[in-house]
Amino acid sequence: MASFPTTLASPLRTFLARVAVLLAALPTNLLAQTPASVDLLVNRTELQTGQLLKVSLVFTNCEIKELEPPTLEGFQFRGGPSTSTSKQWINGVRTSELRYTYDYIARQEGDLVIPAMTWATNRGQLRSQPVKLRVTQGASPQAPPASSAKGTAVTRDLMTAIEPSKRAVYLGEPLVIAYKIYNRYNGLDVREFDIPELEGFWKETIQDPEARWEPELINGKRYNVATVRRIVAFPQQTGTFVMKDFSLKGFMRVNFFEGKNLTATCEPVTIEVMPLPEAAPANSHGTFNRLSVSQTLSTDSVGANEAVTLEVTYRGVGNLKFLQEPQIAWPAEFEVFDAEVSDQITISDEGERGARTFKFVAIPRAPGDYMLPALQAAFFDPLRGTHTPLYSPALALRVGRDTQQGSSVGMTFSHRQDVQVLNQDIRHIALDPSPFHPRNTVPWMAGLVLGGFALGPLGFAGAAWRRRQRHLETLDRSGTRRKRALRTLADRLSPTSELTLDHVGEAMEGYLMDKLGWERSELTRERAMEALQRHVPQQAEAWKALWAACEMARFGGSGSDAARLARELQELAKLTENAWS
Repeated sequence: MASFPTTLASPLRTFLARVAVLLAALPTNLLAQTPASVDLLVNRTELQTGQLLKVSLVFTNCEIKELEPPTLEGFQFRGGPSTSTSKQWINGVRTSELRYTYDYIARQEGDLVIPAMTWATNRGQLRSQPVKLRVTQGASPQAPPASSAKGTAVTRDLMTAIEPSKRAVYLGEPLVIAYKIYNRYNGLDVREFDIPELEGFWKETIQDPEARWEPELINGKRYNVATVRRIVAFPQQTGTFVMKDFSLKGFMRVNFFEGKNLTATCEPVTIEVMPLPEAAPANSHGTFNRLSVSQTLSTDSVGANEAVTLEVTYRGVGNLKFLQEPQIAWPAEFEVFDAEVSDQITISDEGERGARTFKFVAIPRAPGDYMLPALQAAFFDPLRGTHTPLYSPALALRVGRDTQQGSSVGMTFSHRQDVQVLNQDIRHIALDPSPFHPRNTVPWMAGLVLGGFALGPLGFAGAAWRRRQRHLETLDRSGTRRKRALRTLADRLSPTSELTLDHVGEAMEGYLMDKLGWERSELTRERAMEALQRHVPQQAEAWKALWAACEMARFGGSGSDAARLARELQELAKLTENAWS
């Protein structure tokens, strides 16, 4: 066999090395050719004095090391930035987008202009376009009190504070609320604290580690700060909401023999929930910081009478648990089962983050080429202040003939309303006369036969009665919830489920809402106690004590406390059922 010339080996290796270097540098060159830009976006161009303006700086295919909030004439800076990043790689070309969003309050009337600004980026000096704004007379909000770096006024040695991440949000926009204790005493023992209910908000609790004191320097004074709870709240109503009454009771030992009781409360905090600036389209899913949708088929080709799975997945940041099952226009030849819902959602500082998937199982009954229509929807983006469309392309599915049935006999479908051909449409005459008896041989057979004929009407009557009961329950949902409240409580506290203090608290609130016919936003401790005093005055004090015990156990309890409180809750619910008026 002829050998490869040695003199050609070295030039060949050099050529291959140069080709590898060129291929490795290709994506970088393509990236360098990608145009870079800086855009300044606002959520509205017409507003009133006192209203919130969101200003977003969008850096496309470039980066900036140091960024200060832009100074806007006629506006007061309120906070920021909130940041978001997105990157894409398509056909070897990478694009990136870095967004910084700041909050401002309009203070001056007239036609204002945000001038063109120049920004020093890694791609050189880039210039944004000017933006024209129109500000009219409106209600001016009161100036906030002197505050610390985190926005909380701290002027005493012991106090509580409610610290929201934002003071103005859109309807449905997630809001993180932290409940903190500021303390300058040594050896403070927090005996009890009362976190108020949020009316008009849907809330989710962030699972933080156990609260502990952390040192913090505020206004030149050293404080011990403990965050006892953080929640993500989604406003369900527009208007101005005042958060207050976050109070605590503590005990501080002065010496070995003496001590004193301490109390503290918080300053009221005002949250403005703004309506959406434009009417929501009919297919809107609500307010989300980010949202995308995709649909996939388990296969693109199946046989008739074989199952195929369609998965519709929503991904993003927002109130994902409020997403409802999408309405899909299935072909008439498909038999579709109820969707299975699976969640991969975590509670974070941004709200609910993750994905919700709806899984449909469908069985095509007739061969042919089918097209599942595209999904079209929308959601409100609070950063842009406008509704953003959602789109997932249509899917093609080829259905072949049924390969499981024989060629001589079978089941055929061309439409779900067509007549079904049975596997055996000829039944042979039985030649053995043993099942037949002469007349009057068994006198009681006639009664059995008549009873058999009566089973059909009786079953139909029972089904009609049951359907009537379900219809009445549907009409009277409040009454149905009230009657089933105790059974629903038993299901929530079943021995097979893992009991935690949060589960017990949610089960108690759910029982009271079912019994009183209320929704989540209507339930507060004060209103619940007033209603229980009217319906079950004998058990009202016991409910009040149980509610307080649940709140105390959530802060410093254990698993044994959860089991004990669950037993007390079930016993008190049984007494309430017997005494309810």
